[in-house]
Amino acid sequence: MIIHRSILKELSRNFIVIILSLSVLLFMEKFLRLSRLLMGKGADFTDIVKVFWYLQPSILLLSVPMAILIAAFLTYGRMAADSEIVVLKGSGMSFPSISRPAITLSAACFFILLFMSLYLLPRSMQSFKHTLQEAILKKASMTFEEGTFSDVFKGSVIFVKEIPSDNVFRGIFVYRDAESAGDEPAVIVARNGTIVSNPQEGLIKLTMYDGLIHTFKDNTSSEITFSEYDFVLSTGMESTGKTKADEVKTTDLWKGRKGVLLWDIELNRRFALPFACLIFGILAPALANKVGKIGRLGGFSLSVALLILYYILLIMGETFAKSGRLSPFLGEWLPNMFFGIVAGVFFYIACKDRPIGRF
Repeated sequence: MIIHRSILKELSRNFIVIILSLSVLLFMEKFLRLSRLLMGKGADFTDIVKVFWYLQPSILLLSVPMAILIAAFLTYGRMAADSEIVVLKGSGMSFPSISRPAITLSAACFFILLFMSLYLLPRSMQSFKHTLQEAILKKASMTFEEGTFSDVFKGSVIFVKEIPSDNVFRGIFVYRDAESAGDEPAVIVARNGTIVSNPQEGLIKLTMYDGLIHTFKDNTSSEITFSEYDFVLSTGMESTGKTKADEVKTTDLWKGRKGVLLWDIELNRRFALPFACLIFGILAPALANKVGKIGRLGGFSLSVALLILYYILLIMGETFAKSGRLSPFLGEWLPNMFFGIVAGVFFYIACKDRPIGRF
């Protein structure tokens, strides 16, 4: 139908613009948090592209439901402001028919996002972790600058007075915290040293020469001098035994969901977020029809307010689920239940507003 294609075209145009904007904004938020690890004196453009690519499934899992709600509100809010919905009803179209483009787009996004969530997400997060660690390993020496303290590596603060050439340091000061040093914090100073990284083995080694190690605990301390000392730097990502839930394959999550609480929460999350697309695809046209001529600005403001409420409920649900006060199912699905009921009520009200009969 020409009318449906026209609405879908406007809806898709708004959706694409919003999804691109949200993806860039969410990536920049994540990238700023990673810049301390990734940037140093500069990262390869290919590393940044890889990080951006591998983060997309996790970003789209959040941004696609947002984009559907905002795009639908912008489209149907504009139609209401221009009295197009009134005209369509006057021509005999029912509200389910008017809202069909939004529901069609949300259903398509639901299936695409479900595939991303169940299949692509764990693989992309594993690749992201590997790429980030590899970038740090390749550019270990570039994380240091003359005369500045660096806390890039886990459990350590390192100061280098001079860097006469690549991978060669002079005037080294290292503070190693208690957790990394076996309950005894340590201070290491050395005349000079070299740093060597081995991406194949996943190791970064700072070899120091002509220095001393000062350890202290409670009221006691000790000093040891050395002519050569190897200090292994940790990126915090070496342990394969501490795999995060979002890196675990969905089949493994299903098998181990009863034994690991975080896995059960992650499993429900992978289904709940894609399902939000369907809810928002029903809610936005119905609510835009009910609130009247709110226009683009009003539709955008209302959709942002609803998204804030949705993600507040989602964060609270996840927090309660992790603390054991809610089951993983309720913790992840409670926002969908609430907004699903609201969407059903408004859609029912919109459907009762029958089109004007033809003569």
